[in-house]
Amino acid sequence: MTQIHPKGHQMPSNFPVELYEVIRVIRKVPLFLEEHLDRLYQSARVAEVHHLPGPVALEEKLISFLRNSKVSEGNIRLSLTIHSNEDVPEPAMAFIPHRYPEGRNYAEGVRLRTLMSQRELPNAKIYRPVLSQRTDEIIAEGKYYEVLLVNHKGYITEGSRSNVFFVKGNRLYTPPTQQVLPGITRKVILRLCIENDILISEEPIKLLELDTFDAVFISGTSVKVLPVSHIDDHQFERANMLIRRIGRLYDTQIESYIRNKIMP
Repeated sequence: MTQIHPKGHQMPSNFPVELYEVIRVIRKVPLFLEEHLDRLYQSARVAEVHHLPGPVALEEKLISFLRNSKVSEGNIRLSLTIHSNEDVPEPAMAFIPHRYPEGRNYAEGVRLRTLMSQRELPNAKIYRPVLSQRTDEIIAEGKYYEVLLVNHKGYITEGSRSNVFFVKGNRLYTPPTQQVLPGITRKVILRLCIENDILISEEPIKLLELDTFDAVFISGTSVKVLPVSHIDDHQFERANMLIRRIGRLYDTQIESYIRNKIMP
């Protein structure tokens, strides 16, 4: 059985439901923690999940976990598994294996492959084992760094673990927020573009229009701002100046955040 959200979205009624965030840690600082917690509760609202621990309690548990850990760099997975409408879940957190791009990936760009698939609730970060398994299999073959999802209308939405941006001239394009998981890195990039007078448009991107763009990059917790050399058989600029500028702005934002959040 499926519940219908007032706006017409179909809501999952089968438990358990697992909400989660993957947070990058640098020098024991969880990057953009406030935004991650905001998205966690937004995911809960979209999935109609109630009775979660409060944000202050979650932040305290995470900070305590980091203080007591010998690990100072990596990715933490924070998850909440809800078993019923009345369940108040205990947060689970652990450092998980990560794959950060190498220097040559930033210099040469990476290859992406498209996959006809879409998330049921794109604005909610909910674990979807079937989709994750399929994209993991493609990436494990070694030819492609990431998989781009294409919906049934032929529009590119997002990567399996990333958001995607396209460059045409001096303007950025990215799929609309309502079509994608609003990534934390994506959110920071959008803000940086506004603050630095970089032109950006949120609009649907057709798979058939790929050849009209000059360059592409993906963004995410692990990849940061990563240039793309190919999508399927389409080739793009590897050293686009606008992408390099955004990458520098994002790295500067990370360092500023860490300076303000260094734990005693």
